[in-house]
Amino acid sequence: MTNIITTPIFYANGAPHLGHAYSGYLADVFKRFHSLTSDNPCCLITGTDEHGQKILEAAECSQVGIQQFVDDKAQTFKALWPELAVQVDVFVRTSEEQHLKLIQTIWHKLLEKGDVYLGYYQGLYCLGCEQYYTAYELEDNCCPIHKAPVENKSEETYLFRLDAYRQQLIEHYLNSSDFITPNYYCQVILDYLNQGPLEDLSVSRVNIPWGIKVPNHQEHTIYVWIDALFSYITAIQKAGFDLGVLAQTTHIIGKDILKFHAIYWPALLLAADLPLPKKLIVHGWWTINGQKIAKSNPKTLISPKDLVDKLTCDGLRYALFRQKHVARDGNIVINELIESINADLANNFANLVKRNHTIVLKYFAGNIDAKVISQRALADESKLTIQCCEQAINEIFNYYKRFDFHNVSLLLKDTLDHCNRFFHQRAPWEISKGKDNISVQETCLVISNLLRLVATAAYPLVPTLARQVLQELGEDIVTCQWPSVCDIKSITINKALSHFKRLEKEH
Repeated sequence: MTNIITTPIFYANGAPHLGHAYSGYLADVFKRFHSLTSDNPCCLITGTDEHGQKILEAAECSQVGIQQFVDDKAQTFKALWPELAVQVDVFVRTSEEQHLKLIQTIWHKLLEKGDVYLGYYQGLYCLGCEQYYTAYELEDNCCPIHKAPVENKSEETYLFRLDAYRQQLIEHYLNSSDFITPNYYCQVILDYLNQGPLEDLSVSRVNIPWGIKVPNHQEHTIYVWIDALFSYITAIQKAGFDLGVLAQTTHIIGKDILKFHAIYWPALLLAADLPLPKKLIVHGWWTINGQKIAKSNPKTLISPKDLVDKLTCDGLRYALFRQKHVARDGNIVINELIESINADLANNFANLVKRNHTIVLKYFAGNIDAKVISQRALADESKLTIQCCEQAINEIFNYYKRFDFHNVSLLLKDTLDHCNRFFHQRAPWEISKGKDNISVQETCLVISNLLRLVATAAYPLVPTLARQVLQELGEDIVTCQWPSVCDIKSITINKALSHFKRLEKEH
């Protein structure tokens, strides 16, 4: 069955920032890993959330018509993904006609079931989040995300009977402790659900002209989060899949939108008689000088495209995963990113490829036959190096499955460190000083085959570099499968290129 991987449906009131790029990278790494390990397709969904008061205000500030504003923002997000080498399959927009029809259908169903009713709501509201908060969720009467004071707001609204699904949600989390990664968030959600009855959820707003109107009650606009969450289903339908694939869907989300995806979204799916998703992957924030990167804070805005231009596409995505665990927060310091990129990609990886293949070309006309080794036993250090690398690749496989891409990067580094130590100890370049020809061939043959192993395992993290190395070894990543063992195969090298140049630090 098809697997679905989604980013959040990004709120299109500003330009994309590094947080958006990071969510896209997470989804893309999983998709590429899936392509190496499964015969089933994986569909990557992203898109733009284009309704609500903040969008309208942003358009007015820009002095651009609202439709032109969201069209421009959607195009900016669409253009971002190829620049980051993120392979998007479906891009959904909440202003699309297909999505409008879906939301109206869902609304009618919830209304008919009695799960949605017209009422009145009073609470503490943050415009930045477009949500109500309870008093204990606030910090000095300020929104915990935007650090701005909330307002006491009261209005007529349609309400969703959220507590009707509380017990089902509790049972779901008790029986599916791995539903959220990292799994401690499961306990956070359970603690919240076990506190007692859940307040009915306000699912409409009044006097907001930009959004999907409540059918037969045009003064009300459907709450932007209801609109956005169900766009996952619009995207699945656009891709031509049956809604049963929801059960094979993994959502990538930032920790600030956990409640929406771990409580509201499952409850709404249960109410609509739809399957629950397979998994939520919750990632931390990126900060600059300790401040969360956000559209509302201009001091923290770094263009992902500018970072790609400075660090390269592979460099940026690798450094982000090398810098921190997915679930933790991390602070961006450009020179620290450059250091890890130079050390791991330029020195450890690309330079080893260049040095090894240069020797193969210069002294063996680009060809080494595996029969060289079959004529005698591998040296002990060759066997030990192969064994260590195979063990590391198997551990990397398990880290990928757990979305622990930080440890993937660390193990790739360790594996390349081991390969480099082996290469230096064996010193194949000393063939020019009379070093044994067969010993040099063994060294180069072992390294080339280990590089094939490492490049395939590194492909989800650094797709361009990995693809180039594999091409130099005569392999096509499209036909590659996950490598569990290192088969010593004959090699033919036609060129020895410099696949990754060192980056200059900022002054």
